[in-house]
Amino acid sequence: MITQDKPTMHYVKHILFTIALSGCMSAQGNDKASDSQQLQALLQPISSLSAQFEQQVIDANGLETQRAAGLLYLAQPNKLRWVVSEPMPQQLISDGQTLWLYDEDIEQVVVQPVDSNIDSTPIMLFSGDLQRLNHTYSVLQTSKGVFELTPKKNDSLFASIRLDFNDKIPTSLAMTDNLDQITRINLTSVSVNREIPADLFTFKIPDDTDVIRND
Repeated sequence: MITQDKPTMHYVKHILFTIALSGCMSAQGNDKASDSQQLQALLQPISSLSAQFEQQVIDANGLETQRAAGLLYLAQPNKLRWVVSEPMPQQLISDGQTLWLYDEDIEQVVVQPVDSNIDSTPIMLFSGDLQRLNHTYSVLQTSKGVFELTPKKNDSLFASIRLDFNDKIPTSLAMTDNLDQITRINLTSVSVNREIPADLFTFKIPDDTDVIRND
């Protein structure tokens, strides 16, 4: 059964670290260092990315509980624009230092810094600092272009992350949390390394909007 109840702000924040977008041998993992190097070789050339996305959240019983669609823009370092067009309009925007979470329906925006917790989240993969990859994740390439990442720290938001590439282009991301809930993000119309206007990564708070600051 698919529900389209209004996501809580906690769920909206969860989206950011599941994107987000959003921006690498063998299944037996005999050479994990080489797997990590291959993943880095795929990520390193990506300085910016834009795409359409479809997101599904599936619970531990295999039931779809959330579905969303919209546009994604990523740029280094840690810049993000995640615009949900359906089922309800929402925006998550980061200029690399400040994060805005705007819920248009209730005219509310949460403003907070982009803090060090980003190291334990998938957005780190597109941050431009790939040396942190080996410190944060164990990397296993299960098949060509498909990578399973397992966080090395117990306090990670996710138990595992799967990142798929097709012809060196990222096409999907799947995160399994510690409650066995899976968030899948499929990317289409992917454009890599095209210039993205800087103003897409800033947010002007509309008049008559409630502002919550988490400093």
